[in-house]
Amino acid sequence: MHSQRALSFRGASIVSALTVLAFGAKAQQFPVCPVPGSVGPDVIVGDLNGVQNYPVASGMDAIALGTTSCNIGDFWLNWIQSTNQHPVIGGGVFKYKFANGAGQFEQLGQSWLKHGFYALSDSLCCNNCQATDGTHLGIGCSDPYTAARNGDQAGLGPKWQVNANTGAYTFPPPHPVGGNNGRIQMDQTRLETNSASIRYFGEMQYVTPDDSAANNNDNNTSYRELSYNAGAFGFIGGTQRMKPGIEAWKAVDPAVNQQTVIVTEGSTAPFDGNAKLILSSRATDIGNGMWHYEYALYNQNSDRSVASFQIPLPATGGVINVGFNDVAYIGGDGLGSVNFDGTDWAVTVGGGFVTWQSTQTFAQNPNANALRWGSTYSFRFDANVSPVLGTANLGQFKVVNNVAVTNVDVPGSGPGGSVLATFCRGDGSGTPCPCGNSGLPNNGCANSTWGDGGRLTAAGTASVSADTVVLTSTFLTGSACVFFLGDAPSAPVVVDDGLGCVSGSIVRLGTKPVSGITSTFPGPGDPTIAARAAIPAAGGTRYIQSFYRNATAVFCPPATSNRTNGIIALYAP
Repeated sequence: MHSQRALSFRGASIVSALTVLAFGAKAQQFPVCPVPGSVGPDVIVGDLNGVQNYPVASGMDAIALGTTSCNIGDFWLNWIQSTNQHPVIGGGVFKYKFANGAGQFEQLGQSWLKHGFYALSDSLCCNNCQATDGTHLGIGCSDPYTAARNGDQAGLGPKWQVNANTGAYTFPPPHPVGGNNGRIQMDQTRLETNSASIRYFGEMQYVTPDDSAANNNDNNTSYRELSYNAGAFGFIGGTQRMKPGIEAWKAVDPAVNQQTVIVTEGSTAPFDGNAKLILSSRATDIGNGMWHYEYALYNQNSDRSVASFQIPLPATGGVINVGFNDVAYIGGDGLGSVNFDGTDWAVTVGGGFVTWQSTQTFAQNPNANALRWGSTYSFRFDANVSPVLGTANLGQFKVVNNVAVTNVDVPGSGPGGSVLATFCRGDGSGTPCPCGNSGLPNNGCANSTWGDGGRLTAAGTASVSADTVVLTSTFLTGSACVFFLGDAPSAPVVVDDGLGCVSGSIVRLGTKPVSGITSTFPGPGDPTIAARAAIPAAGGTRYIQSFYRNATAVFCPPATSNRTNGIIALYAP
């Protein structure tokens, strides 16, 4: 098996006249392997090593992408064929297009999953490979699969069998049959010769149980730019390691806002159960008082998936040209080998939101259209309001314990903005808390009593002339809470046990007692926030946090205070 595998890779150039291999410069090795901080088996895509083009079938173009995996962890990775203890490998193709004054980023197609069967002991990523007998990928070792092998239908299984969060899957899988099923298939009518305004990117991802169990499954995807000309794909440039394809959008357009979203899906120690999504967004002035809003949401490994996407819209906002793009499941890639439903998400504009939502819930139809792992959905519209910071709402598909919605900040890309939006989170999605004490999503850093972390919320009308905003901080320790406000944000900095993000001209709004675990401002007899902060009659943006005591000296560093997350308040006149 070993000799056959090695011969197949080295002889890839004669597999088919349709094969294109474009390695470019040799991939860079890591200075040290295992990579510092990587504990347990840790598989990454070290290189996308080739492109296999297939003839068009039923109007669908198709390719497969070769991969070279690397184990950068400090323990070998299981690679045992004929079991469910080996990696599965899949990917997709994306298209960036600049047209009508704005850019958009969409996924064109996705593959089934190649099942690994033997691991070589090469040295692409590291120069100190600890070789094995092929049933494991050794520490510091790499293993290549050609594009032709990754596109071989006899070795592919469906994505629906795999939980990308835990790495678990059933074995053996059914295999795709007919045409180009199982390969990355794309509607031929959507393919245009690449140029400065039309660019393509290929992505590949590894999923395997022991990598997930070691909490190393957030870095398993890499991308590489593709050329397209005369009906064939090739490579441009080198592989972008440990970056999913959606990150190519920001590489093309630095003005894109890119947010990592961490959602909790339940865990069994030492597996932490967290799943990773990425939301990228861009607002573009297209003239005549109109703005184009473009969003792309990528699900890397959330098994619960996403079933709705919602953007707040101010009352003065008018919306036209609403759009949606998903990615097709083809050839029986759905529960019971029946394709997942491809019905576009329904869109509604009203009630202060633009909302896209799957037409069925998980309870109604487990095969309904949801944003499942390894996929990217795109959302867009034009509006007559300029962008400010907004908050997108993501609804889960497999709702567990009634946890249905995750709120995500969309800096500078929300139409008219959310009047009261969260920022400066201590939940691990941005600047780390000082001692690994991350709170829950959107909260501040955890304290000695509450792993949730202090949570600041706001409700009411942010208007200088009719201010009814009330601030509430909860999951607090100590007896008092200080609410304060600034007219500028700052990059998050560590302050005692938490993070601080308020800058500029700072106003102490008030010190309030903690009742149980909660404190509020303003209270009876207090001035409004607008009055206390002397916000000008024209209004403006203010940045608010609260501070509280956390006097347990043995918690975190020997400090005695913590901070909640922050609130951005957009005050109207």
